[in-house]
Amino acid sequence: MDRRKAKTIKAIRGAFSQLLQTKRYSEITIQDVLDQADICRSTFYEHYKTKEELLHSICKEIFSHVFCHELEPETHHDFSHTNDYRHVITHMFYHFTEDKDEIKGILNSEGKEIFIQDLKEHLNELVYDYIFKEYECKKMDEGLLANHLITTLTELTLWWVNRNCDKTPEEMADNYFNLIIPVLTA
Repeated sequence: MDRRKAKTIKAIRGAFSQLLQTKRYSEITIQDVLDQADICRSTFYEHYKTKEELLHSICKEIFSHVFCHELEPETHHDFSHTNDYRHVITHMFYHFTEDKDEIKGILNSEGKEIFIQDLKEHLNELVYDYIFKEYECKKMDEGLLANHLITTLTELTLWWVNRNCDKTPEEMADNYFNLIIPVLTA
């Protein structure tokens, strides 16, 4: 992506994120985004058809790195050398901390359902890629267990973000595993 396009997308996303902190999702118009980003309507529509598409793209960008199977080394936290469920979850919490204002804005809006739906789709892949390979869970239906693990992590994440990410990513991963290990080892 060229720098000009990347700069425009960043301006649109930033404007939308700022608006989510001051207005309800349903009240935000494309015109609000245009005014906040200081761009013209045609520029917006070169990149997005609707504000729902914009929200999906924000979720996709957040999740694409967090749930990537091949991680690059990072300065603040490096999980590139590990590949287990606990580290993937801890990595997720690190990025949710970094993006907490944007995520909090989304979660405190009607766009919450879009974010949660996208999150659950990614978590579903994780559960099947990691949990069912790391743990033998023969006492429970796989679909039921996956739903439990995904719902538990989603609700724990919502609770944490609403508390302004007041615990470290490691503490949150520990909390999650304390909640699920009894189920996985039963």
